[in-house]
Amino acid sequence: MDKYNGTIQLNSDEKLTSFIEEIYTARTGKEAEDIIREESPQILLLDIELPDINGINVAKTAVSLNPDVFVVFITGYSSYATESFEVHPYDYILKPIDFERFHETLNFVTIKCENNILNRKLKAIGKLPVKSGNGILFLNLKDIIFIERLGEKTKIHTKKKAYECTDHLKNLEASLNGNFYRVHKSYIVNMEMVEKIENLRDTYEISFYDYNEKAYMSKGRYQFLKEKFQIRLLQPQQFGN
Repeated sequence: MDKYNGTIQLNSDEKLTSFIEEIYTARTGKEAEDIIREESPQILLLDIELPDINGINVAKTAVSLNPDVFVVFITGYSSYATESFEVHPYDYILKPIDFERFHETLNFVTIKCENNILNRKLKAIGKLPVKSGNGILFLNLKDIIFIERLGEKTKIHTKKKAYECTDHLKNLEASLNGNFYRVHKSYIVNMEMVEKIENLRDTYEISFYDYNEKAYMSKGRYQFLKEKFQIRLLQPQQFGN
């Protein structure tokens, strides 16, 4: 969304353009915001010094509407770099443009967008893609009991067996549905599988239906869970004579 001295040729790379369906251009911040609201682009290439609206404010609008949008600033002003961090841009490229860097950036965010689309589709049909050896496992979300991080590995406990992978919990969490809850920095649990949560003073132990392994919940997460699900603690009944 900038006017450059020169031409950026995207059609020279078939691998890159195979993921790009539409390219929109805007000369002002207002035009950019109109396109963002109407078309929901997944990648924004933004200058900062626009004729009407600051490009960072345009990016804020885009992120508020779609938190997954990739923002790349291309500008002649280094002084805005710190302020731009508010919208977590993937890159901040200064003019004159280093086209090798620009190409690498666009290639990366384009592939990330394609992966996000695939993950959303798999999430919709209840599948979790997990790297395994030289291939990918597609686990049924309904079969997952809980997921835990153990050192450099992640262990996914399912009804059938446990699988190990190197994916971080944060990456897996984005592909899970609303039945899953991050109970601890090292645990994600399927709330439909939870049978009991027990207070162990320093932490909370989670037991599951027909599964012997345990997960653990931090105190802060437990308080949030109580409020979110409006959990009432069962008190022991007192029986009179």
